[in-house]
Amino acid sequence: MEKPRYLDPIDKCSQYVCINMEWMLYNISRNCYKNVKKPDCGFRGMPVQINNDNCCPEWECPLLSDNWLGQCSILSELSIITFDGNNIALHKVASYILVKLPTEIIVAHIEKCSANQDSLSFLFKVPAGSASGLCFKKLNVTIPPYAVVINRLARKVIVNSIIQPLPFLQDGICIQDTGAMYVINTPAGINIKWAHVTGIMDIQYGFNSNVSTKTEGLCGVCNGDPTDDLKMQNRTIITNMEEVEMFIKSWEIEKSFDVATRRPIRNCTEDNCTYCMELLQKWVFAPCHKKVSPQDFCEKMWVNNTSFENYECDALSAYVALCNKHNICIKWRTPDYCWLACPDGKEYHPCVQPCDAKTCLNKWFYEESSCSYLREDCVCKKGTILHRADSDLCIPEEKCACSDNEGHPHSIGEIWIGYNKGCCMYKCMENGSIIATEPECDKQPSPICDREAEVIVSVIEEQTCCPKNICECNMTVCTPIIPVCRSTEKLTLRYTPFSCCPQYQCECDISACPNVTRPECQEDQFIVEVKLDDTCCFSHLCVCESCIEPIPECNEEELLAVDLSTAHYCCPHYHCLCEENLCPTPLMNCSADMKLIKRSVPGQCCPDWNCDLSYVLNIIKFPFILKYQGNMQGKEKNANNTTGSDEFHSWNADNNNTSQEKENVCIFQEVTVLNPGQTLIEYLDGELCYMAKCSQERDLNTGFHTINLAVVNCSQKCEAHQVHSPSDGQHSCCGSCINVSCPFYTDNGTLEIYEEGSTWYSNCTKYECAKIGAETVVFGSSVFCPPFNETDCVKDFGLHK
Repeated sequence: MEKPRYLDPIDKCSQYVCINMEWMLYNISRNCYKNVKKPDCGFRGMPVQINNDNCCPEWECPLLSDNWLGQCSILSELSIITFDGNNIALHKVASYILVKLPTEIIVAHIEKCSANQDSLSFLFKVPAGSASGLCFKKLNVTIPPYAVVINRLARKVIVNSIIQPLPFLQDGICIQDTGAMYVINTPAGINIKWAHVTGIMDIQYGFNSNVSTKTEGLCGVCNGDPTDDLKMQNRTIITNMEEVEMFIKSWEIEKSFDVATRRPIRNCTEDNCTYCMELLQKWVFAPCHKKVSPQDFCEKMWVNNTSFENYECDALSAYVALCNKHNICIKWRTPDYCWLACPDGKEYHPCVQPCDAKTCLNKWFYEESSCSYLREDCVCKKGTILHRADSDLCIPEEKCACSDNEGHPHSIGEIWIGYNKGCCMYKCMENGSIIATEPECDKQPSPICDREAEVIVSVIEEQTCCPKNICECNMTVCTPIIPVCRSTEKLTLRYTPFSCCPQYQCECDISACPNVTRPECQEDQFIVEVKLDDTCCFSHLCVCESCIEPIPECNEEELLAVDLSTAHYCCPHYHCLCEENLCPTPLMNCSADMKLIKRSVPGQCCPDWNCDLSYVLNIIKFPFILKYQGNMQGKEKNANNTTGSDEFHSWNADNNNTSQEKENVCIFQEVTVLNPGQTLIEYLDGELCYMAKCSQERDLNTGFHTINLAVVNCSQKCEAHQVHSPSDGQHSCCGSCINVSCPFYTDNGTLEIYEEGSTWYSNCTKYECAKIGAETVVFGSSVFCPPFNETDCVKDFGLHK
């Protein structure tokens, strides 16, 4: 048979073949010996190709096989997907063995998160009170004779108790920081990728090594058989997922009694997954539903952690991490929902592929080396790159030209001082080299030093490394005068703005003063401290308060006297005593039929003198009703025809031995006789007070003196601090308003009313409302402040209290 002839291939898997004199298109991919369809690997991510045939690829899930390796994942919320696809979750502050081989042990250290950290990352902003409280902070890799501790949060690698710079390569151990994650390779074929931001870790086993040795630990037995995955240290295999707690405890070391809120695994039939399903049914997660079923996720991971019910950011980040394993990008975070806050200079990207970050060290040969799947990360903002892989400092690319001894970046032409002390200046050259340089200095004018003992000194400025003249004190030229202090004083030293030399002076030493006893002062006194003569010590004195009640002014017929019962007070009570001997002698001359009579007047020191008829003085006065003068005068006109009038006139004639001449009196109601100047008072018509006063003028109709009538309304209104007290006699018309509280006008004119017994202060004066007799009065006393003590003021940093 003739050999088939071929044309050039159309692509790698298709070409035309000449068969029976006809060209036929032959597709190798449709004629493969095995099934080339990719299997569904669930939580384990995308399947991997196990052969090199691109036309007929063979796929397997990332489990151990003759050609590939297994993968164990620790998610950010501390769920573990084992090599063979089982799922467990850590729940205690403790250390756990993840992978154990005869020559290598991988240990995870779970610790409490600090206040600004959570189980996802120390950068996540989450609702208050919702963090699970556990953080995957450290990883311990033991490969004798090396003990490696990697602290993700502190970005520190310690080998045999010594901090090591990266990359570290020794005896088959390779540790490097790509800027996005730690990558660790061990001699036994373990490859670990640990993301800086999210804390997600992937452990792969079997890479470039003999995988005949099976693994143990929380990551399970890497043999492709999930039934023996959960093997305890005593070789017991857990088959009932309700007993998975025993499997976890068997691989605990450095145990703690601080237990978090995890619970045994159940399914959604026994538990409520409604909220979990509602979250994952949002449109943003829809592209991942075919690869990572929301039902499977909620059953296997949601119900395994009670904190998810209140801390959904953890759950959703775990779901997105599983989607990323299928290279499905989920943009689910928003600034107000589960946002990932990045360090300064970096920004959040939901889907990052490269494992390595571009840095100043690799920028010349940097190529994006894709990781096996996507991840969430914080990357440098556009226009900047990482300065070093082991730092979070993002800088413009031009600053990569030079780095000083302390690792600080510098751009071409930049000049800096190399050390904190000293003045060694360096310059970054175009070829990246660093050279020492001299500062460019301008000549500065010399200052004028006008303080005592001040001289010009030349110094080097730290910022510019240029010489500069300044004024400095030269204490050697000072000749201070030191005084001799008394026993109660101490020598103090001070400086003034006008001199560099110290000024010595004696100041009071309160501790050297003798103890003095405080005197007991009267109730109207207060204690003040006074400075004793020629000393700085103080003594106590009782000082009287200011007297607010004025000394009364007495009339000529009165004497000023003091109440002996108050003579010992600061403000004794004074009153005026009536001395009748000082009253003026009456100048009144009475007629023969009248007698000069002395009458005492309440409220008046000197008596009243009146000429009275002897029989009139014996008349019994009856209550009367005042009538207007006009009516009374009418009665007098008709009195000539009355018996009483005749009797009166005859009495008048008999006693005066004269005919119809009337006396110098007022006749009131026909029975009351008033001398000129006398007054009678009577209350009528409620609060009206009537006053009848005998005047000096005569009534031409009656011949007697005229009576003047006056009416006073006693219904006066007292003020708010007063009450009305009626008159207690017939010599004053109305009563008076008596103070029962104290009025006080403030500086702005406002009236304040204070009750009896109240005290208050105003303008350094103490006031008290006190009751004296029947009324309340205001007493005031000055407030004396102690002398200003300059020493204490200096001790209080110049604050005068």
